[in-house]
Amino acid sequence: MSAPHRLRSRVLALLVAAAAQATATMAVPQQRPAKPAAPEAARPDARALLAAAKTWGYQLQDIAARKLDRETFDVLIVDAGLYAAGGGLTRDEVKALQSKPDGSRRLMLAYVNIGEAEDYRYYWQMSWERAPPAWMGSENCRWKGDHRVRHWLPDWQALIYGSPRSYVGRLIEAGYDGAWLDRVDIFYYWRGERWQAADDMVRFVADLSAWAKRAKPGFLIVPQNGEELLTDARYRAAIDGMGKEDMLFGDRGNEVRNAGPRIERAKRNFAPAVAAGLPVLAVEYARRPEHVAAAREELKSMGFIPYFGPRSLAYIGHRGPAHKEDGDTEATVAEQGDDGCG
Repeated sequence: MSAPHRLRSRVLALLVAAAAQATATMAVPQQRPAKPAAPEAARPDARALLAAAKTWGYQLQDIAARKLDRETFDVLIVDAGLYAAGGGLTRDEVKALQSKPDGSRRLMLAYVNIGEAEDYRYYWQMSWERAPPAWMGSENCRWKGDHRVRHWLPDWQALIYGSPRSYVGRLIEAGYDGAWLDRVDIFYYWRGERWQAADDMVRFVADLSAWAKRAKPGFLIVPQNGEELLTDARYRAAIDGMGKEDMLFGDRGNEVRNAGPRIERAKRNFAPAVAAGLPVLAVEYARRPEHVAAAREELKSMGFIPYFGPRSLAYIGHRGPAHKEDGDTEATVAEQGDDGCG
């Protein structure tokens, strides 16, 4: 074959190959490369998300994942449902609720009562009614089934944290972002029996926090009330935020504004948290629109994140039916020197 013929044949072969390649390209759509995942360091961690939160919701009774999934709160606090009879949100439901309807990240915190033992929880033993353990005190007259605990005793603390089967261990296994610690202020009740009860609570929360963060890095610890402990640097270092009930209303009735000195004292107590940049989630149980509007603005001016709901915490906001616990008012322990319940 002559050189021109060889050249024409080669060109023709190249053209045929190019046409085949073009046909193949048209026949099989090209897939877009997957969007690269953000580097781990660029993803906001739980503490950063909590610090950036603008809204939050709070429900401890009648939890239904399908209803909560419609809420747009940046933070949701729920009872994990660790009852003697079982129940509560599944791990998959917790994971689903960690995304808001628009797909952005939401924090899920679970309620833990560290100052009272509750006889409807999985850890409760019927024998304790006949022979209570050394850490158990008397029943709370306002909340049936709740028993005050000597929070400094190791056997009680072991029920709360320290192993995968402890309360906080189960929350970590269930996928929650953190724990909302209630009845931190039980130390008021025990001061007559044990003068160092406040320091005991600081140590309890600090040790709990250290263990939880080792078990799940970034796990959040947010105590509710007991803000007097914020003067202790160990306490501030152990927690990621604070919760507060009845900052402005509720000491003498859900719709009655608290005494001025009481409010000012609470502001002073929270000053170390505000100075440290710890977010404060404040819940008020007032319902009247004028009280809600005024309290919302006042709480925001303090740097707090407000939420308004029923005292029963049986539904979100004020959108649910009347509940027998909605009208309850709890005396402020700081005012009385104990929990006001015998």
